[in-house]
Amino acid sequence: MKILLIQPNPRGYYAWPVCACIPLGLLYIAAALRRTEGRQIEIMDARCENLGQKAIAARITQFAPDVVGITGLNPEASAVLAVASLAKKAAPACKVIVGGPYAITSPEEALFCPDIDFAVLGEGEETACALIEALETGSLKFAAIDGLAFRENGLVVVNKRRAPIEDIDGIPFPAWDLVNVKKYFGLWVRHSQNPFPASQRIMPVFTSRGCPYGCIFCHNIFGKKTRLRSVESVMREIELLVEKYRIGEIEIIDDIFNIDLPRAEKICDEIIRRGIKIKLSFPNGLRVDTMDEELLLKLKKAGLHLLAYAIESGSPAVQKRMGKHLNLEKAARMARFTNEQGIFFGGFFMLGFPGETREELQATLRFSREVPFHQANFFFVTPRPNTVLYEMAAKQIGGVGKVAHASYFRFSVNLSAVSDEELQKTMEEAEAYYAHPLRFLRAFLKIPDKLYVLRLVLRAFFLRRFA
Repeated sequence: MKILLIQPNPRGYYAWPVCACIPLGLLYIAAALRRTEGRQIEIMDARCENLGQKAIAARITQFAPDVVGITGLNPEASAVLAVASLAKKAAPACKVIVGGPYAITSPEEALFCPDIDFAVLGEGEETACALIEALETGSLKFAAIDGLAFRENGLVVVNKRRAPIEDIDGIPFPAWDLVNVKKYFGLWVRHSQNPFPASQRIMPVFTSRGCPYGCIFCHNIFGKKTRLRSVESVMREIELLVEKYRIGEIEIIDDIFNIDLPRAEKICDEIIRRGIKIKLSFPNGLRVDTMDEELLLKLKKAGLHLLAYAIESGSPAVQKRMGKHLNLEKAARMARFTNEQGIFFGGFFMLGFPGETREELQATLRFSREVPFHQANFFFVTPRPNTVLYEMAAKQIGGVGKVAHASYFRFSVNLSAVSDEELQKTMEEAEAYYAHPLRFLRAFLKIPDKLYVLRLVLRAFFLRRFA
């Protein structure tokens, strides 16, 4: 069976690709699928190669796949649907499968598109393998495959979610050989979640899956049970990436790397003991109130140069309502300690939670200013389907379907207790503080590769001006 896995190119559906990260999810799926012999698997990263629709269609025609798998985020929904249409036109007999956050949150919407046959929900390796095996054998018992959504007699059927994979050490390493890794290193577009890498030779690693906390906005991709890779498994992958691809930086993109402090410290100890000279970053955010000084110091010794803390709100009441329950006092203390260690650190904040008052919004702005973050990212609260937040929004204001795929950076819906105008003005006020020339300079001086960042800024300028 010939299987083509595609990362769409969202350029043309919004201003430009924010980044062209290696599509790690597709690489994990490919690695799982090729455990069975006789399958020919290719990966097309249209984002990395900046492919337009004609080029994508030509590649599909040339490969002539039996199955096309497409991944995408919610804001990339239009690009996912467009690629599905191209696949059916270029290879009419192929089966089209979608996965990733868009499929997880919106399986009914995805399968409303006649060009999409299946949606894989949540952790995809076992579900994808079961589905491909069913297609190979001619079995039509799709209702028996957990974690799958499909159409039957014109109706969308959403099966129960598959139980999380318990032994994640047993998951094969990503199929790095199916993409041109070196091409990512030379892109004139950001190719990592870390906006300020110390090395352009940066690659992502998952050391765990899942998060036990109950944030109402969470997509819940990997489930609410945290599963940890062994220290030895993590080190084997890091050594592979260093030796084979000569990487200079690892960005760890776990939901919550520091959920188990002793394990996190052992990973640091091993990096140090083995003499691995790399930089480390945590752009996806760490849980700040589960950090401690000892871990931070070990991370620094192991190569840490950048991390982010996901604060969300500076109001204890909003913390409780959103289900995160962050200890703000400890968060502020650990953030200041991080600053004292000379580590570049940013904060993530969200504005516009259900019922959020003016005083609660201002509490978030105060927290973001009283703690000396080098960078702060502010996002509008945006409800995604199949989240608790979405259900709350539907009860509060009725139809919210139009915002299901909106960008977190743009105002789309107001669930707070203030007016639309005040919420947007608060966002402008929050962003303006960190755009001040002196604060910008403080952050810029901490960036390890300034030429790389300037190159990205220039590219963004020309794209906005001339694209």
